[in-house]
Amino acid sequence: MNSSPQQCPVCDGALRVSELSCSNCRTRLCGEFPPPPLARLPTEHQRFIETFIRCRGIIRDVERMLSISYPTVRARLDAAVNALEAALTQESETLPENPRRRAILRQVEDGTLPATEAAQLLADL
Repeated sequence: MNSSPQQCPVCDGALRVSELSCSNCRTRLCGEFPPPPLARLPTEHQRFIETFIRCRGIIRDVERMLSISYPTVRARLDAAVNALEAALTQESETLPENPRRRAILRQVEDGTLPATEAAQLLADL
């Protein structure tokens, strides 16, 4: 499995994709594109997930392909799932928050907006 580098070789910071291009029409998109959650996992988990999927989730086939025992397959699966859940949690925590939503919640906190009205305003966002 070839993968792009995840860490900066200079400062060890996280790398982000900053440009995408079409090989057909040569359109280029510039911006900051976070990698998908699976790409943020350590290589060992990515490789295990790839093997697990190729084996269609049949643990006995994973055991044979990797020459490891059932408990080891389960342990690696649990570790990969935990890492993926952590990446998904981190992703949801770093999503940009809607400034209007924040303002509505602040008004409720200050007591200047009733919760019922706030709930309606939030539902309309």
